[in-house]
Amino acid sequence: MSIPLYKYMKITDTVIFQPLSSRPMATEHGEGEIDRLTQLRRRTYPTVHRIAQRIGGYAQCTMDPSEYVGTVDQTLGSFRSELRQMEFRRGPTAAIKRHSDGRQSAGSWVRRRSLWADKQLHVTVFRNGTDRIDTYAHWEDSWIRHPIRHYQSHNWDTVSGVKMMRSLLTGRGVPFVQTPP
Repeated sequence: MSIPLYKYMKITDTVIFQPLSSRPMATEHGEGEIDRLTQLRRRTYPTVHRIAQRIGGYAQCTMDPSEYVGTVDQTLGSFRSELRQMEFRRGPTAAIKRHSDGRQSAGSWVRRRSLWADKQLHVTVFRNGTDRIDTYAHWEDSWIRHPIRHYQSHNWDTVSGVKMMRSLLTGRGVPFVQTPP
């Protein structure tokens, strides 16, 4: 049995609770396929970020353009299925990324050889219209095995991450263009 996640909806002066699963979240490009974990992260991380900044931390950041892998001509739902087929799992602790054009990330995914692997491939996706996904990646210390080194961005490798993700997409036959948005 799953416990529903709730969001606040204000109607006149009354605040009511509505299950997140009852309707899709509005996104920067219309209604759509943002998963519940990302919805929850988008709602809570701004507050977490403000608190974390007081002690030199963060929960939101701007996407580094050097991490650009390519743009995939798929809906977010279809691309999530591709990521699962490539053995990616959602990244529940990943910071919310902002694109330089203001878009918020539509999901963070990680792939590692095992749960306790030292390294992981971290992929962040952004919706680009309703049927295109801008994909970014880096290779980094696993947040499970090395949480402090991960949070402090030790051993962060953009070049390897982009190369690995492009190889995975090519290996699965997922076409992508390499023209940054």
